[in-house]
Amino acid sequence: MSFTVLQDRCIGCGACDFSCHSDALVKTDSFLGVFEIDPYTCDDCGVCVGKCPETAIVPDDRFPVCNGHGCPLTSQRLADTECAVWQQRCPDCGTTLWREAGASEFVCPKCDNGRKVSCPKTRLLATIPFGKVVAG
Repeated sequence: MSFTVLQDRCIGCGACDFSCHSDALVKTDSFLGVFEIDPYTCDDCGVCVGKCPETAIVPDDRFPVCNGHGCPLTSQRLADTECAVWQQRCPDCGTTLWREAGASEFVCPKCDNGRKVSCPKTRLLATIPFGKVVAG
């Protein structure tokens, strides 16, 4: 399950950010300095959920789960699609890179000249703007 930070519960302590190995938590510019999860960077491991003292990090059912290798939620045509989570990120935007079946190189689904690897999470991200406040 993907996750989101409930802005009205977050106290900006940074426990989630400190525990995140993928640097997916971003401090907002708000007065309180609360955090948001960058869905392009988050690998849905859930470590941050247990670290939050205010239970402000909750499942976000708008997105399918990222499992770090292919995607069991998609059709057979994506069965061999592979992501480079924990190995390699786009040098321009920091997004985890993807490689289609049979391809020799990983590509960025976010900014690689419009080339999109059909990760279902990335497809949904195109329809929901990052930074949208979610209240609990």
